Amino acid sequence: MCGLDPIRPTLAFLGPVGTYSHQAAYDCFGNSVDYVPKQTIQAVFRSLSLDLPLGIVPQENNTHGSVIETYDILRDPAIGQSNFIRGSTILAVRHCLVVRQGVKLENIDHVLSHGQALGQCRSFLARLLPWASLVPTDSTASAAEQISNGTTAFDPYRCAAICSSIVTTVFEGLEVLLDSIQDGEANSTRFYIVSHGSDSTLPPSRISPVRREALLRTSTSQESHGTSECKRLNFVKLIKALDLEILRVDRRPALHALTFRDVYFLEVGDIGGNTPWSEKLSQALQRVTYPGIEVTLLGKW
Repeated sequence: MCGLDPIRPTLAFLGPVGTYSHQAAYDCFGNSVDYVPKQTIQAVFRSLSLDLPLGIVPQENNTHGSVIETYDILRDPAIGQSNFIRGSTILAVRHCLVVRQGVKLENIDHVLSHGQALGQCRSFLARLLPWASLVPTDSTASAAEQISNGTTAFDPYRCAAICSSIVTTVFEGLEVLLDSIQDGEANSTRFYIVSHGSDSTLPPSRISPVRREALLRTSTSQESHGTSECKRLNFVKLIKALDLEILRVDRRPALHALTFRDVYFLEVGDIGGNTPWSEKLSQALQRVTYPGIEVTLLGKW
């Protein structure tokens, strides 16, 4: 990307400019990094390298749940080997209904946005735009961009985008038709800060650090056998053996072909004491070496 500062590190985010990912990253790092937009969450992960060491990806929303695309990518063996999670940040999200200038509510036949944003505004859409088709896009800002430049498959004057109000300063010919259309006042999205390498230096953050946490990926190996009941018992024993606070558990299908094998993501926290967090985490991982169970540290912060 032209104009990057060779001294400041670069950070990839789900673009284009004006997405909530962009805003969350800027709230964290301000002008201490150069920002590089990517078309998808997967592209953010895949772009991480020595030349582009940092990224930010949405992880969950408090009204619409986990970001499935992010968790599907966390199944990749590269996460925990070359790429790591280094922190998290929370952004309060206020969705707007953005249209071409002059478009009225009754003119809208199609609503474009990222699937998460469409889900976070489900009640509003059912109440005020029940006839409109919902069109998922790569990001909230890309929905606004398509309407602005006319690249959507539909008449842009029959479309609206759900996104941040900042897009009206980025893309021409747009205006906010309605503000704060999300379901519930306390609508927030949590983001993971990711990096290439586990020990690369992070730029100064303007966000206060959270408590000591880590993310683990657990699954049965392809070679493992036994009944599903046995696997459940192993999983229960694994949680007990960790002896860490379990903050959240997520589940996705395993990448290998074995039928109904799952990958579990355990976000764990420090339960206190005088032992340093890295040492305590290392000891916990040593206690969960069960046959047929794979446990990978995806990141700590």
